[in-house]
Amino acid sequence: MQKKTKFALTAGLAGILGVGTLAGVAVADGGWGGGHGMGGGHGPGRMAQQMMERYDANKDGKVSQEEIDTNRTQWHGEFDADKNATLSIAEFEKLWLKARFEQMVREFQRFDRDGNGQLTLEEYKGPLADLVAERDRNKDGFLSRDDRPQRGDGPGWRHGKRGDRMQQDGGDDDGPPPEDADDAQ
Repeated sequence: MQKKTKFALTAGLAGILGVGTLAGVAVADGGWGGGHGMGGGHGPGRMAQQMMERYDANKDGKVSQEEIDTNRTQWHGEFDADKNATLSIAEFEKLWLKARFEQMVREFQRFDRDGNGQLTLEEYKGPLADLVAERDRNKDGFLSRDDRPQRGDGPGWRHGKRGDRMQQDGGDDDGPPPEDADDAQ
């Protein structure tokens, strides 16, 4: 097999795994609207906790740049299988999967309400069990553009009642709404 073909297949596999992981995380974190269910959300508190878990080597509750650099150096060395001081896509894939495995374990533990290491259908369905009923503003039995929070829905319209980060346009909180959004109302 040609080198380009192998690279394309490996990159494609890594992309598929990445999309699958992101989709699983989105569902586990509450899917549509985020923050639904068992402590979900992607807020700064969760990100800080994950940073501490991975980088706070001396467990003093603080992360230094030295701790981050040391961790990154260790992981790079661990996955540089051919010891050429670089990571190929195949080597990086193994590093990436290790990092995501830790995230997957945390997500599994959030679903596993009774902590027995097994997910029942009810535990798996739990975080999204009432999503449509809770978010269906027009009571048509579906979630659609009409159900998204609108500007002027009261205090906290950008964060909704459960701390999600939905904007008027339904996007991830990547900046202010378009300037013409006020004119459309």
